[in-house]
Amino acid sequence: MENIDQIPSPCIGVCQINSKTKFCLGCWRSLREVAHWSRYSGIEKLEVLDSIKQRQSDAGMDRRRVTRRKQRQKR
Repeated sequence: MENIDQIPSPCIGVCQINSKTKFCLGCWRSLREVAHWSRYSGIEKLEVLDSIKQRQSDAGMDRRRVTRRKQRQKR
């Protein structure tokens, strides 16, 4: 089982903050969450990931954006 403190960042390389929501358009994290990710414990990271899901749901989106790079990998 993966170490809970080694949870990878949800960043997908689309780093742009929405001026209305103040969340990143790619990963749905706040600037603070992005800046502090490497300092968070595993529990804190899981809490952020849960928050991301809730933010997406509140915005009527099922999932994060898929980058062009990831689209090419699927082909």
